[in-house]
Amino acid sequence: MTQKPSVNTGAKQRLPSVPYSESLKAIFTWGLPLLQNHKATILAVSCECLTQLYKNTFFRGGDLAAIYTPDVQYCQKMCTFHPRCLLFSFLEVTPAKETDKRFGCFMKDSISGTLPRIHRTGAVSGHSLKQCGHQTTACHQDIYERLDMRGSNFNISKTDSIEECQKLCTNNIHCQFFTYATSAFYRPEYREELSAEADLKWNAHQHKVSRQPGVWILTEVLRAFRDRALAEGCPMNIFQHFAFADLNVSQVITPDAFVCRTICTFHPSCLFFTFYTNEWKTESQRNVCFLKTSKSGRPSPPIPQDNAVSGYSLSTCKKARPEPCHSKIYSGVDFEGEELNVAFVQGVDLCQETCTKTIRCQFFTYSLLPQDCKEEGCKCSLRLSTDGSPTRITYGAQGSSGYSLRLCKAVDSSDCTTKINARIVGGTDSSLGEWPWQVSLQVKIVSRNHLCGGSIIGNQWILTAAHCFDGIPYRDVWRIYGGILNLSEITNETPSSRIKELIIHEKYKVSEGNYDIALIKLQTPLNYTEFQKPVCLPSKADTNTIYTNCWVTGWGYTKERGETQNILQKATIPLVPNEECQKKYRDYVITKQMICAGYKEGGTDTCKGDSGGPLVCKHSGRWQLVGITSWGEGCARKDHPGVYTKVAEYMDWILEKTQSRDKRSLETSPA
Repeated sequence: MTQKPSVNTGAKQRLPSVPYSESLKAIFTWGLPLLQNHKATILAVSCECLTQLYKNTFFRGGDLAAIYTPDVQYCQKMCTFHPRCLLFSFLEVTPAKETDKRFGCFMKDSISGTLPRIHRTGAVSGHSLKQCGHQTTACHQDIYERLDMRGSNFNISKTDSIEECQKLCTNNIHCQFFTYATSAFYRPEYREELSAEADLKWNAHQHKVSRQPGVWILTEVLRAFRDRALAEGCPMNIFQHFAFADLNVSQVITPDAFVCRTICTFHPSCLFFTFYTNEWKTESQRNVCFLKTSKSGRPSPPIPQDNAVSGYSLSTCKKARPEPCHSKIYSGVDFEGEELNVAFVQGVDLCQETCTKTIRCQFFTYSLLPQDCKEEGCKCSLRLSTDGSPTRITYGAQGSSGYSLRLCKAVDSSDCTTKINARIVGGTDSSLGEWPWQVSLQVKIVSRNHLCGGSIIGNQWILTAAHCFDGIPYRDVWRIYGGILNLSEITNETPSSRIKELIIHEKYKVSEGNYDIALIKLQTPLNYTEFQKPVCLPSKADTNTIYTNCWVTGWGYTKERGETQNILQKATIPLVPNEECQKKYRDYVITKQMICAGYKEGGTDTCKGDSGGPLVCKHSGRWQLVGITSWGEGCARKDHPGVYTKVAEYMDWILEKTQSRDKRSLETSPA
């Protein structure tokens, strides 16, 4: 299929997926004669964050894709989210004979890291913001006056305002952008109408005097993108062992369903997905993420299928979406792709850091094979592909793989900022130091018994659940153990902490789920080590953040009538919207101070002995303490997610209690 400049490939705040095609050669030939009159200069691509724009400059060569965008900022955004685009050129002004190229956004790559630049009046060029994590956002809410963009009209409606027009577009799952014609529009039949454009097709707009696709300047027209932050609903359910049999719009290879969901969220046409695990019967489809859509905007009834995982795009989630970034490291996995470079480094974290600082690197594999290790370190293979995903994933490797963090938000170097990663995908046993904030709360009366979990949030503070102290509110009987993996290794000589002050929320009532939160101030401060350090607290601004990489940990039961586990257990678990959670607990009230997590079909959950322990999610490069294990009906039952105390809702309380008693502030995430 030929590829020409389109109106937009990412107005849904999703990653564009526009492959290079032969027709682009014709698009770019107009720039070549300029070389006869202008001396070309070479511009090197830096791994630093470069935000400057170059006026009257056009980059020659390195052609990836060409689209139409309303301004240079949106062109830069499209380049940033394109898997290989490093540089771009945008045409603000063109000669009269080249009006079809006006608003053209030309995305470019360079194997050498350099591109020649030529003088071109009306052109603006710049860099991808892939290395500018703190400046990358998929949101685009600007409204453009006197501009109209071409797309495929599927609905035209009368509205009283552009805000109403935007709302109609926002609440239609297929609408990506729209045009609003005001009362002064030259064609009266279209005045104050919604032109809701979706689907990137090349058919002309009904309003235009020309059949050419593109961006056109018209009188009394307002043009804008839908505001996904206003969209209704946030379908976060993950369906294990179910597949959707709907239209595939694309497919990529991913290590798990959560990466698949993030890619679906940023894809311009994906509404839901099905992912097949590495145990799927058809070898060619193992680790394949199928991005899907349907005319109705809803999937067909899911089909039971072992080793399949399905779910929805999170593009309609309110307030926030997942980062276009995959921070997890996968142990025993090899990500195959085009070899970009090889480095020898000490540790997988340095390998990931090297990939992140190498601007063209998309993912990596760190090998621990004896023949791949030297005195200076082990082999770190930096790789890339056309779509930003591995071309193949193999298991059983002696090493680990992961992705560049170039699109992650920037983080600082505070105590709670940690590069800890889940080391065993889909496993149950944790590794020493994997969750360094986890503590065991034990009661020592006759013998010593593990009762609850907790989280280190400061060098003298533990956050846990209030119900852990029901019937045992005595400070002297409690012992807190941190930096441990196996409970059986605790002896009388094992260092422990004692409670100086126990602060239970003043509104907590026994046998009720509300205000289930407590603070422990330790008698002596903790010494931070590799195995014992604090987790980040969210900020109040994180109340509506959507998290996608979440884990629960604890030594609790693995079934309802079980026993305490010796080795710290871990499980990845999806969050469930409160509205959906409330439907599962009709006899209870799920308040805004609670957050739910679990699989629809059950099978993974916290249980007795996990109470007070952490629900952590990796966001903006940090592990944040999102929830405290609180309550639920049974353990891992179908349609009964676990209920957790929502930490962000209690930040004022936490800061009030800790700061009034301690001069040192806690580690909170930036607002």
